[in-house]
Amino acid sequence: MTDAQPGMDAPPSRILCIEDNPMNWRLVQRLLSQAGYEMHWAEDGLKGCELALALKPALLLLDINLPGLSGFEVATKLRQNSSMDATLIVALTAKTMRSDRETALVTGCDGFISKPIDPFLFVGQVEAYLGGQRDRLEQGREGAALRQFSQQVVEHLDAQLREAQEGNRRLLEVQAELEQRSQHLSRLLSLSKDIIPVRDADEILSRVLGQLHEELGLDRLRAYRIHASGTYFQGLARTQEGFVETPVLPVSHPLIVWAESRPTGSVLTGSDLRQSEPWEQGIDLGLWVPKSQAMLLPLRSRSEEGHLWGFLAADRPNKPFQPFEIELAALHAGILQVSLENTGLIAHLDKTSQALGTSYEGLESAYEALKDAQRALGAQNQKTALGGLFMNMAQRLQVPVRTLKDESAALSLLMERPDAPGPGEREICHRSMDQIRHAISQVDGLVRALLRRAGQGEASTPEWIHLHALVKQELDLLRAEGSLPENLPVALNLQAPRDLLYGVYTDFAEALGHLVGHAMEGDPERISLRTWGGGSHFRIEVEDDGATIDPELFASAFEPFPDLRPVITTAGRRPGQGLPACTQLMNAYGGTVQILPAERGSLVRISFPME
Repeated sequence: MTDAQPGMDAPPSRILCIEDNPMNWRLVQRLLSQAGYEMHWAEDGLKGCELALALKPALLLLDINLPGLSGFEVATKLRQNSSMDATLIVALTAKTMRSDRETALVTGCDGFISKPIDPFLFVGQVEAYLGGQRDRLEQGREGAALRQFSQQVVEHLDAQLREAQEGNRRLLEVQAELEQRSQHLSRLLSLSKDIIPVRDADEILSRVLGQLHEELGLDRLRAYRIHASGTYFQGLARTQEGFVETPVLPVSHPLIVWAESRPTGSVLTGSDLRQSEPWEQGIDLGLWVPKSQAMLLPLRSRSEEGHLWGFLAADRPNKPFQPFEIELAALHAGILQVSLENTGLIAHLDKTSQALGTSYEGLESAYEALKDAQRALGAQNQKTALGGLFMNMAQRLQVPVRTLKDESAALSLLMERPDAPGPGEREICHRSMDQIRHAISQVDGLVRALLRRAGQGEASTPEWIHLHALVKQELDLLRAEGSLPENLPVALNLQAPRDLLYGVYTDFAEALGHLVGHAMEGDPERISLRTWGGGSHFRIEVEDDGATIDPELFASAFEPFPDLRPVITTAGRRPGQGLPACTQLMNAYGGTVQILPAERGSLVRISFPME
């Protein structure tokens, strides 16, 4: 083994193979890798030059027939770079003529190995070149070899020139096609913008189909779309006078059934259409003529997947449809479909909007009528409630009125006597006057309370109020209106030393009503109402002997909106619904409301300052 071969201590020699045939490269790689060499590969001359300058390999195996730069040109280029002087270049060539081998040597190669390579000899051939073997030109053959190389270079340049000219011609064709496509697309974009505000379906059809007819130079053009009933397809046909309606096609027509079965995106043209089932049917329908170049473009529904929305049928003489023209027809058809669907949707929305507007006007009128009826009903309910209350109050006023009548009559008799009344009779007169004053006070208090309840008098105006009198009057009213049963005992214990307070009568009347309503929640057998307190505070308590309240509910008894809180299933009863409102009323007077457990039922206490 020579010094150029890989040894146990020296790093493996680096070999670069420039070969455009992957199978040849894999054979070279397998043979030389097994022999211990570091292998690299490039698939064309330009990449091979760049890789060779970067790797500086010990040996360059160079295929002569490479795309782009030929092997001869690669060798010439690398030999012009002084950094590649130490790299051996061995040509791999299938050319066996003497002139070809001499050309390889004159361009800078150090030798050549014939292709196809012999697997049994190849490694030895490579090691021989790495060991110092060089092939030489015979004396006097350099001129002939150079002439041969020059001729090959000229031929190669001529081929590249022709290839460049052909590529330029193709580029010009592609450029012209791209410009044509750009013009088509520009006109299509302008069309799509122009028909956005159009709401008439016939005008949309005329514009889109008219432009498609001109763009593709069509002879015949028909467009069918399914009717709103879903039972047939209606169509338009392009004529010299414009677009005219065509006979309808039922959904059961063979051409419709066939088009429905086609995969989404199918477009048939040329021989594919001629060999399909609908060809003869299309001729019978006048969609195309036998010798024309025809096209059939089915359109799928966007809302009902798999169903046929419509189709375009067109033809022209002699000129087959190109892929871009088919694409352009599909774009026009898509714009047509979207525009017509949007027009229908907008029309439907307009009708719906008008209907909603009419409905809203009717609803608004109905709402106003309902409010009037509600006000009338409220007034009627109030009249009814007040009527019942007045009837009950009238019955309750019969006793004090009868007392006034009887005592007044008795007093009149005494007053008509000519002689002055004696001491005993004067006592009777004073007692009658006391009864009359008490009855008058009772009647006056009940009437004033009734007027306040009816929203008359000074119901919402601050005044000086005797709270004990208010309690008695409101209890009578509560019994009169049925909130407090006549047969339910109410024990009064009015012990507060002061009961005169400046405030709004209805506030305290409403608060008392909430306390009584809470007591009635427990279905009690007896209610106790007492007042007490010092000189600066007034306290009123209402205690009932009804059902008990779970202590866990005491904390939330005065929270607002009790109906919105989750229902808690507990034994016993819940706090009264009016306690939060009672708390809000008393807050205005600096008062507090408490709910306390009692031996039976519950106790609610209101406390507020008198100053």
